[in-house]
Amino acid sequence: MNIKIASWNLESRLGNTTTKNRGTPQQIIENIKSVNADILFLPDAYKKISADELKVRTKELNSLGYKTYSVPYDDNINLRQKSDSAGTSLVLLSKLPITVINTIRLGSYRNALHAVIEVNEKVLNIFGIHLDDIHESMRVTQINDLTRIINSTGAPVIVMGDFNAMHGEDFWPASFFRSKFAKMLSKIILPDVFIRVTEMASGEALKLLEVNTDLSDVDKRHRPTTTPKMREHEWMPSIKLIQIDHIYTSPGITTSNFHIHSDGGSDHRAISVVIEI
Repeated sequence: MNIKIASWNLESRLGNTTTKNRGTPQQIIENIKSVNADILFLPDAYKKISADELKVRTKELNSLGYKTYSVPYDDNINLRQKSDSAGTSLVLLSKLPITVINTIRLGSYRNALHAVIEVNEKVLNIFGIHLDDIHESMRVTQINDLTRIINSTGAPVIVMGDFNAMHGEDFWPASFFRSKFAKMLSKIILPDVFIRVTEMASGEALKLLEVNTDLSDVDKRHRPTTTPKMREHEWMPSIKLIQIDHIYTSPGITTSNFHIHSDGGSDHRAISVVIEI
């Protein structure tokens, strides 16, 4: 059976934002429809959404054939006092029946989502994650926790989401962002963002995941998925620069038709792949 799975960091745009022309909730819903995945994971789906608005969004997603499952980030502010994720949620959309939905804790810092589906009498574990966006050391701690959980499942696994981490062996972008030239640029262009990106270029977190599990990135070319056109910097171009959104699968899951979707209104592009189980 072929199943289309996808991940898309929404930059909290499923809820009402101050943006009037880009990435409105209505545009996001239309682009979710366009991605047309059987299972779609949405990191940073919405933030501090009202009950009435959430009811409207849920009804719109239900009309597309999705059941919705949400998990709050619940960041530990003792570990990161500058966290701005209060009220933010991870959301999983599924057109397939989900038998189990769990909240898991990574690095004693933030929640992640674990879902179990059964297709053709086969069990499939799906993990949806959004790792820390500042410190590679925190991402490594989160990956260590995730690895232990993955290795205890004993069933095919998919991990997808916003890892905030690159493959360190790639010249572009990882090696570039670790270069002296990039560090010079970081003093001129969006210093806060640049410093975080240089940490993401370390490569340690992804290498740890690959070494300690049998998972592999479905995009062997490591193409960029994220742009600098963030909510705070919408004057920036919507040009894909770095790959921090990933879909990882275990052996035995055949994948095809990996796709990076067009600009849907977030600073991240949706990514999708067809799996056969």
